[in-house]
Amino acid sequence: MPDEMFFSEDSRCLRRGKRRQARTPTCRPCLVWPKDAPDMVFQGVVMDINPYGMRIRMFESLPPGSAIMVQLMRDEDFSVPLAAPVEGLVVRNKETPEGLADHGVQIRVADIKHAEPARPVRLPATVLRKITPKGKQTRMHIFDIAVGDRRSKRMEK
Repeated sequence: MPDEMFFSEDSRCLRRGKRRQARTPTCRPCLVWPKDAPDMVFQGVVMDINPYGMRIRMFESLPPGSAIMVQLMRDEDFSVPLAAPVEGLVVRNKETPEGLADHGVQIRVADIKHAEPARPVRLPATVLRKITPKGKQTRMHIFDIAVGDRRSKRMEK
């Protein structure tokens, strides 16, 4: 997690975690395949996730630096997809004591395409005449009122 503290390798000091955001624990089935070989599909489970990465536990081990596609699945039978596949990069893998492999996957966030700003609309004069109200233009008047003035001429009499 981003605020977790870890001991350094020489066990002399603590250092803060390097995650941009905390990961949310989950247990979501997923399908994983190398980006260049879509016919080689592996089954796995997403253990935790955030907008920038996820940890996937699988029987197979993929080497760090592998470009992969991850498809989250709705059910344990790996038959109903939950969302569109996302592109990722394996940044680390670690063997668990049970003989499984945990993969740290960095999600590649696609750049958002910004629409070009629209040109201002120019209306023809004939349309403008129909839109503008006819009649006399009003003017703003400033009016000063003194409230609670004790020196009024009526009171002096």
